[in-house]
Amino acid sequence: MNNKLKYFIYSQNSINTYKSCPKKFKYKYIDKINWKYDDIESREYYDSLKVGSEFHLLCERYFSNIPMGINENTNPKFKVWIEKIKNLFPMNDEDSKIYLPEYEVRLNLDGNIITAKYDLIIIDKDNIEIWDWKTENVKLEYKNVSNRIQTIIYMLLAKEVVCKIFNLNIKYENIKMKYYQPQYDNKPIEILYSEEKHKANIDNISRYIDMIKNTNYKEDDNYKYELIKNDKHCKYCEFNKLCNKQDVNYSIFEEDGYEC
Repeated sequence: MNNKLKYFIYSQNSINTYKSCPKKFKYKYIDKINWKYDDIESREYYDSLKVGSEFHLLCERYFSNIPMGINENTNPKFKVWIEKIKNLFPMNDEDSKIYLPEYEVRLNLDGNIITAKYDLIIIDKDNIEIWDWKTENVKLEYKNVSNRIQTIIYMLLAKEVVCKIFNLNIKYENIKMKYYQPQYDNKPIEILYSEEKHKANIDNISRYIDMIKNTNYKEDDNYKYELIKNDKHCKYCEFNKLCNKQDVNYSIFEEDGYEC
């Protein structure tokens, strides 16, 4: 195992990066290569990430019941989006649910630490809802999110960690994950859970961690898996110019791989 992975904390981003392309994982997490471009296309991309970050902050303030700071200078679309959030979650004094915005947990899975930071967790007496805000300009579909690494890790840790923290005995079927894009519609994409999915998720994450820990990042490493480059992912990758001497196409970047 590479020494830089000895105390590595796994997340949906790092595992998804390896799943997308092991060589990309090496650049980001072993070699620690990270940069920003300063051309027009890249500025538009990073501006879109800033929009997502600012909207997440407004949602965190709303669910924390603190002033959101919305005024005449606030981005007009934020005002529209927040009204949708308020309509979905009309919080009042009679509401007995627990709202946990920007809530972070960690799981020790066979000696490997996995972290998840949720946009929002809602706990009721017999169910848990996981909400994730998406602000990218591509409309998500159920088939695109139902089996993504983010979904797997978030639902896994909700059952294994969140339930234990709050001493809850919640059935697998009562854990749901909802992806919500306020710019497109008023209904989230809902993903249901089950004990069968939970066991499969543990196996899948364990398998990916084993691959990450035992890939040949250096010639002198002991390894089980060869370091490969996924050519099909190159057009989505910030390292396209480094690997292939080709320009980066920011218009088709995946948002998840570049969130904090």
